[in-house]
Amino acid sequence: MEERRRSPRRTVHGGIAIVPTTTNVQLLDVSVGGVLLQADQVVEVGSEGSLSLTLDGSRFKANVQVQRVAATGSEDGWRLGARFVALSPDDRRWIQRFMAP
Repeated sequence: MEERRRSPRRTVHGGIAIVPTTTNVQLLDVSVGGVLLQADQVVEVGSEGSLSLTLDGSRFKANVQVQRVAATGSEDGWRLGARFVALSPDDRRWIQRFMAP
């Protein structure tokens, strides 16, 4: 077979690569401390990411770190417990207002 690639390739054995990816998640619940998410793929404990969502018509964005991962026991995937890494006082108040009855 004729090589059609522009640059030559070389096979690598035992190499490790980390590729950041975007994972779509469903928000199950939120608190001032963090969120419970449902994902269709497993995410490692300690992974950090940016969570962006809209609640009550307001856009909210925060960095989170996955603290626990559990299989749902069905085909629904994985439950991810994540804490907010750094939540500004304004964001904290926004969540508290959202949670108020």
